[in-house]
Amino acid sequence: MNRIPWVRAAAVGVCASIALAVPAVAAHQTPPDAPDVPAAMTTPATADPASPSHGPATPPSGPVKPSPGPVKRSKGVTQEDIRKAQELERYWTPERIRTAVPVDAVRAGETAQAPLRAPHAAGRSALFAPSHQVASGVPTVGVFLIRSDDGSATPNQFCSASAVTSPTKSLVLTAAHCLKGDKPYRNVAFVPGYRGGASRAGEPGERPYGLFPMELGKVWIDERYLSSSPSDDVDFAVLRVGSNSQGQLLEDAIGRGNTLTTVPAAGLARREVTLTGYPGGQKTPLQCTNATRAFQGRFMEIACDGFRTGVSGGPFLEGFDGSRGNLVGAIGGYKTGGLQDNISYSAQFDNDVLRLYNQAVGDAAPDTVNPLGDAGTWQHATTFLTGRFHSDSVRNSTSDLIVRWSDGEVSLYPGNRAYGLGKDIRLVKDKAWKQAKALTVGEFTGNSTDDLLVSWADGKLTLYKDVNETNKLNNPIQLKGPNGTWTHAVGLTAGRFGGGNARRDDLVVRWSDAEMTLYTNVDGRGLHAEKQLAKAKNTTWSHARDSVAGNFAAAAGDQDLFVRWSDGEVTVYENLGAKGFKGEHPLRPAKSPWQYSTLVTAGAFGGGTRQDDLLALWPSGKLSMYDDTTATALGRERLLVPAQIS
Repeated sequence: MNRIPWVRAAAVGVCASIALAVPAVAAHQTPPDAPDVPAAMTTPATADPASPSHGPATPPSGPVKPSPGPVKRSKGVTQEDIRKAQELERYWTPERIRTAVPVDAVRAGETAQAPLRAPHAAGRSALFAPSHQVASGVPTVGVFLIRSDDGSATPNQFCSASAVTSPTKSLVLTAAHCLKGDKPYRNVAFVPGYRGGASRAGEPGERPYGLFPMELGKVWIDERYLSSSPSDDVDFAVLRVGSNSQGQLLEDAIGRGNTLTTVPAAGLARREVTLTGYPGGQKTPLQCTNATRAFQGRFMEIACDGFRTGVSGGPFLEGFDGSRGNLVGAIGGYKTGGLQDNISYSAQFDNDVLRLYNQAVGDAAPDTVNPLGDAGTWQHATTFLTGRFHSDSVRNSTSDLIVRWSDGEVSLYPGNRAYGLGKDIRLVKDKAWKQAKALTVGEFTGNSTDDLLVSWADGKLTLYKDVNETNKLNNPIQLKGPNGTWTHAVGLTAGRFGGGNARRDDLVVRWSDAEMTLYTNVDGRGLHAEKQLAKAKNTTWSHARDSVAGNFAAAAGDQDLFVRWSDGEVTVYENLGAKGFKGEHPLRPAKSPWQYSTLVTAGAFGGGTRQDDLLALWPSGKLSMYDDTTATALGRERLLVPAQIS
């Protein structure tokens, strides 16, 4: 929980940074003779807000009391696993654990933010519940230790975390912000049941169940949180730990973990939830039980006193029996858990956390940083263009995307042949490109690499030949100098529209007076034959917003024209060169959601070389692809960049 506002560090895939520093520990598979796990464990039940769920029938839930003598090694644990745990124990001495500082406090100090704030919210004191220390510890809740290599004067840091029951017997859940940073970590470990201070004679010590090292690269965080602008809706992380130094897997040592339980948006207000975490400075778990309420429709809020920095990642438990319960949240989310010591938050536990859990159970590859960035970035896109530019795309007949941004930068996103896009390549960053009024892409110069045609605000018409990752925009050909006619061009669409060859070198121009003109066989020498498609001052084409060429009709040959209208209607005009605007196919009626889309283009991004995959940008920054669209049906939506949630 971030009780001090702080500026998040730059995005780095946490799995990659941790993998460089944490000792390798073999991934454990469920033994062949392990008991069957109820389905609700691998697919957590959706909790009923009216009657808290206590999870599926499970083995005895009482804590496994630490044995003073040797314990039985868990199946699948190797001597190397034990050695790694012993190595971490030598680093994490009791003194180092006691003096570790909260991750959030270190980051806040680095950004020179204000001191901790812990006032009660005015007028709401009746909602607060008192908290109490649990000196004996909680078996399924512990400190999550991190040795940071960020050059900090306090490299030994911690958050809170909890054990999650699973077939692996080795899963832990904490807040994603505890692990997201721009520096590598090492010596990452979970200490369940930790309690600070000396123990009485005959009782287990501060680490009653031992220390469990995080396994190499076994951290599952949603890609939206790994971005440069993390989505607080997915501030949770699932990770796998190795055995302790006695060869026990986590749930063999502590007993059953907490049961991951999804919560619907309508169920964020719950009657009785127990909050547990480790506030900085004492390392004794703090606990409080209170009702929760919904906050902004996507967070769970709880009012509990004293939950200051250090409690991030601590569990929200329903049906808590003193040792474990149903895990319905983790301190984090809104403001990384809140800015007050008496109000804590959790991101909603929905299918997003369930997806990470199932990835961890199945040992699937963790998410990586989305190469396309986040929705906040895409809200600045002003132009979409599709063509074959990158060398790999030319060889494989795959489309790429060119984007012009509001600051004049122009970027190339190579297609990946799997209905997606790769990391961008800057073509130019020049404010002059803000004056590009209309742009399109075609095969104007007669080879396999596409060209960019630009009409400028002063009427100048420029052809940029053979745009790719090397040439970029360095081969301009001026087709027309500044003039009064082309200042009225408001839309350009290049395609194969009946010019008598197989090249996409025909140009449809939409003028400011709504006239539509077709120029066939445009090349490096300029524009040639002209044909009027719609007369000036008509009452239709002033309402066109996007028009792109594509192969949407069943017949091969010349291309079709996709048009999005201002009222949300979407139309495909089949074989534009031969039929003009008579071969009309309505895809979406007026007042459809497409009235809110901001940019549309079409390309061959996967599943063949037909230019029939639509790419659409929406006001929230959401980027979607509709693959294999036809003249009669939009393709299924593939989400490339999730919407920004305000």
